[in-house]
Amino acid sequence: MALSTDRRTLQEPDAGTAPDRAASEAGRGVRATWRYTVGSIVLYCVFVNGISTLLMLGSGEPGWQLLDGVVLALTVASTTALIRYCWFFRGGLGAGLPGRRYTLWLLIPSAALWVLGLAQDHTVWIGALPLWFACNALAVVVSRRRRWWVTGVGLVLLIVHGPLGLILGHAMSGPFWDEGGMISVALWALMTPLLFVASIWWWEIVLRLDDSRRTSGELAVAKERLRFAADLHDIQGHHLQVIALKTELAGRLLDSDPESARTQINEAQALARTALEDTRALVHGYRAVSLAAEAANAAEVLRAAGIACSVDVDAVGLPPEERTLFGLVIREATTNILRHSEATTVALRLARSRGGFVLTVRNDGVAENGTSRPGGSGIDGLHRRFEAVGGGVHTERSNGEFILVATAPGQAPDDGGADSSADSGVAPVPAGSRARSGSTATDLPLGDQP
Repeated sequence: MALSTDRRTLQEPDAGTAPDRAASEAGRGVRATWRYTVGSIVLYCVFVNGISTLLMLGSGEPGWQLLDGVVLALTVASTTALIRYCWFFRGGLGAGLPGRRYTLWLLIPSAALWVLGLAQDHTVWIGALPLWFACNALAVVVSRRRRWWVTGVGLVLLIVHGPLGLILGHAMSGPFWDEGGMISVALWALMTPLLFVASIWWWEIVLRLDDSRRTSGELAVAKERLRFAADLHDIQGHHLQVIALKTELAGRLLDSDPESARTQINEAQALARTALEDTRALVHGYRAVSLAAEAANAAEVLRAAGIACSVDVDAVGLPPEERTLFGLVIREATTNILRHSEATTVALRLARSRGGFVLTVRNDGVAENGTSRPGGSGIDGLHRRFEAVGGGVHTERSNGEFILVATAPGQAPDDGGADSSADSGVAPVPAGSRARSGSTATDLPLGDQP
């Protein structure tokens, strides 16, 4: 199981720490799923314990009895311990027992209620319900083999509570029996293990899917880095091997045939210059920014990271220099979204305006606490580059969105609109479209270069 490594660290967690690293690094949607999961379990426990408490307090003799006060105090303690224990479910099934004090707090009040329930007619079987809940909570955090034992022991304690009450001379009568309360308790008892285990099993699936989403984005970057490394090895390896052979030969010929040695040295120098030129060409081609490629790569990488991306690019009439600048903006924005944002949707739009061209990148990954992210050196570098051509770059927050806007003067299209489109090298991409499946994240590793 992918979560097994982190689960071994739960022996003594602090009250405010998240047990599972994957859960703590999860995005906004995964955290919302966790809140929904644990919230459903907590509401169910509070509701059932509340109803069972009312049945235990309202079915006895009229008036307030000392035993009723004890029952109420133990129920509150048991319910509070159960709610606190639910937060240890975040590590998934078999996450490991938390600190001993939490387990004792969970079991002792519910066990006392189980014993106290045998002291009155109207609390037989109802008093066993809190201990049954505690056993189910314990079954979530223990290993799979122990889970069956804990659930079995809890089921035995639940079933034998009624016969023990009969042996002790209690009569199965009163509103709890006459008005169908026993049927409700039986249904709640049957639903409890299904709710606890199934909910946390589903939470584990969500964690694995989120981990796969992050891994897909990382693999796209790693794949491109390996491609670049392979190309560099092919260029440098061949040239360096030949240079080594020629210099070795020149060393041997230096005494016997100086002219031939000089020839070999000159050829080695020429090969070294060729290797340097090829390396520069490779790096230049790797770092060259194509607006079309950047838009496609951005959509592909964001989709691999589980972020919905819409792209609308119209660069007809945009000069080559400014196409490069806008490509850098797309690269930097994509990198920042992946590294610093919790976005679920991104909209990328390059359109003509009265003063030139405007590129807008919107994402809904604004921090929940309302604080805006710093621009960073990448945005500052882009701002200086755009100022040099008469444009600008700025960021803003609006209606829960983080917006990056880059403007450049561009140029008016000539009469040959089709030719301008061809020169731009960028075909408009319909809004809402995704990147081609065959595109790769070629420029993402260099996102911090501006």
